[in-house]
Amino acid sequence: MDKRIVDMTGDPRREQFAYFSAMADPYVGVTCQVDITALMERIRRDGTPFFLSLTYEVIAAANAVPELRRRIEEGRVVEYGSCRCSCTVAKPDGAYAYCTLDTALPLAEFLKTGRTALETAKYGGTMEESEDHEEFFFVSCVPWLRYTGMVQPVPSPAYSNVRLSWGKWTEENGRISLPVTILAHHALVDGVHIGRFYEELEHRVSKAR
Repeated sequence: MDKRIVDMTGDPRREQFAYFSAMADPYVGVTCQVDITALMERIRRDGTPFFLSLTYEVIAAANAVPELRRRIEEGRVVEYGSCRCSCTVAKPDGAYAYCTLDTALPLAEFLKTGRTALETAKYGGTMEESEDHEEFFFVSCVPWLRYTGMVQPVPSPAYSNVRLSWGKWTEENGRISLPVTILAHHALVDGVHIGRFYEELEHRVSKAR
């Protein structure tokens, strides 16, 4: 996988990196309502699965912001050229499994391979990572709730993987909105980068294609 080492001694955020790296809870998180009306029209028109269709756009939006592709590995900052997705999948017995999705694929191919991957994880997956986890965006959803904020479990020592979640979509006055949450390591990501993620996501889901 393509990645490069970022020399933080010459990076404009070197002071922020040192400051937040020393914190016990270095995470920053935001939940925003995103208008997905156009995306839903596309999903209904094409008959594509909601979760996979939304995941594709969310991960593409995250990959569009370089700071969200940065990770702390063995004390060094690395920036990946592109990051895949590791999502949770509900199993029939109420347990969960992890599933890797390659969102770098063209949409049609991603939807095809994604269906297979989700079914495999649903009936035979585990919570063990099959490969190194540093590259991934971690994705989950709570489709039963229209929430306004979320507190997520985080490991210690802190992972630098970005976590992306969403809840139940609701329709009002002909518009459909969805709560989308992002949680990131503040040593690598500031509010401006989170803002760019939401701007890119809103742009992508507003297109009829």
